[in-house]
Amino acid sequence: MKTYLIFSLLLILLTSTLFIACSSLTLNEKIYTFQPCLSNNISIMRNNDYSSIEQPLTVTSGFKTDDSQPSDERGLLKFDISSLPKGFKVKSAKLYLYVIGVYMWNGKEWVSKPALSRTIQVHRIITDWVGWSFTYWSYASFPSKLWNTPGGDFLPATASVNFEVSGTWNVWIVTKDVEAWYNGESPNYGWLIKDLNEGDSIGYRVEYNNWFYVFGVEYSPKLEVALIMKLNFVFNPFLLTFFINIVNIQKFQIQFNKSKKYIKLKTTYI
Repeated sequence: MKTYLIFSLLLILLTSTLFIACSSLTLNEKIYTFQPCLSNNISIMRNNDYSSIEQPLTVTSGFKTDDSQPSDERGLLKFDISSLPKGFKVKSAKLYLYVIGVYMWNGKEWVSKPALSRTIQVHRIITDWVGWSFTYWSYASFPSKLWNTPGGDFLPATASVNFEVSGTWNVWIVTKDVEAWYNGESPNYGWLIKDLNEGDSIGYRVEYNNWFYVFGVEYSPKLEVALIMKLNFVFNPFLLTFFINIVNIQKFQIQFNKSKKYIKLKTTYI
């Protein structure tokens, strides 16, 4: 009976310790919100080197202004997250962009629509760049630094959205990218935003609010990062040995009780 009691108390102790640790993680979660610096951390580049940026953060697919200027456009933005406290774990990270308008080309002009269904992707950029009027399709920083690949150097898509409604937020889950930057596994050059189906035969356009274009700062791009405490399990050989011994004692007690019952039964029979 004592063995069962000790074993039960040990299980309760271990379970309680784990529960307290997990509860501590939840209670210590903290959310940080970042916004980009407009002067050099937001840019738009069009698929030519004659025009670079427009005021909103624009993603356009398929429309051509004339025979020489295809207007597939890609947005670029980055956030300085160096102020995040060290020694924590990135639980989640979300990129928010506010849709100020969506459009379709009718052959003569852009026509406003209430919504579009385009696949807009975010890609982690792997070459440093300078925003505003210095980023072009061929140049990461005009005129001194070219992209390795015209249109930007970036990894496969981190995340995507498939529906854009004017006056609402689009949200991308970018936890893995932010985790890599936070842990120092890769440099933070931000994201490139593009339409999956560039060069569409019909022109489509999604405009996201930048720092101040149409609405206030509260509608500008946001990066929301949730940090939690790291859960470090420390191996304790003494505790493990103690637990194994308790289990062995319990097994012995069970066998001993069976033997006692057998002897008693045999004695009664005789």
